[in-house]
Amino acid sequence: MPRLALPVAALALLVPAAAAAQPPDASYEDSGRYGESIGGDVRSYTRDWLVGPPGWDVGGELRLITSDLPGLGGDRPLKLTDVGLMRTRVRFTASRRVEAFASLDLLAKQPAFSDSSPVQTATVGLKVAVTRAWALTAVTRGGPTLGDDGLWGGASTAVVYRSHPHETMSFQITGGASATALRFSDAPDQWLTEATAGGTVMFHTPRGEWGTWLGASFAAPVVASDALDPSARLDVTIGSVYALAPAWDVYAEGSIVDRGDADMPATMLPILDGGFDQRQLVIGVVHRFDRPSTRDHQPLRLAKR
Repeated sequence: MPRLALPVAALALLVPAAAAAQPPDASYEDSGRYGESIGGDVRSYTRDWLVGPPGWDVGGELRLITSDLPGLGGDRPLKLTDVGLMRTRVRFTASRRVEAFASLDLLAKQPAFSDSSPVQTATVGLKVAVTRAWALTAVTRGGPTLGDDGLWGGASTAVVYRSHPHETMSFQITGGASATALRFSDAPDQWLTEATAGGTVMFHTPRGEWGTWLGASFAAPVVASDALDPSARLDVTIGSVYALAPAWDVYAEGSIVDRGDADMPATMLPILDGGFDQRQLVIGVVHRFDRPSTRDHQPLRLAKR
């Protein structure tokens, strides 16, 4: 890793995993999923808490990716059923203030002309509520590049503020930084850092049986290696969760992911999930194993209005 890679870790406050990838003129890039700042508990979209209740849950989701750009080594756009990622996820809250979450993405469906790795992305994250309205998050991610000719690694950190002005509505604002590192087999290592910000408004029933959310995330490049020319990016997301059953959550989410310019390959990197302009449709289910509802095991709720 070149000496200039040191600002990457300093700015992101985390050391991104070393990675390898195809040369940058092959296109595409990692999204960093800087909008995923809620944490591991999807039911948080319907409740007035920053950190999920003590206990744990497991879940799975199907993520369909479409794009007007070619992908996975082909020369045609990706249609709705061309690419399917299966994500397994787990969330664990050991106390009322600390939540850990992890996920693993497997490539369940790809075009016939592609031969990408079945294992795509591993993610590990942590959220710590420092007060009833403020939290800190840290996430690391990594996986193979398109074409199975390398690896990539990334890390992000953010400050989260949550407000619950009404029993049917919540707001969340985030700000932080992210870093992505790439190690090439036939080219110099590449890296970039970005400043990130996001906002989400959540509407839900008073007791949290159902909720929907609208969100936007923005990232601006701060510094990058010479071979990269990253641009500002903006993602938008809309989703909904059904959480009436005590032990089950079912949710769906649609996102428009903005990344780079197809006419400028240096603005993109070879990563499937969010690495290029694309649209994502997610359908998922979560099974919860929350601890008994005692005083010590209640979630840390937001401060009273």
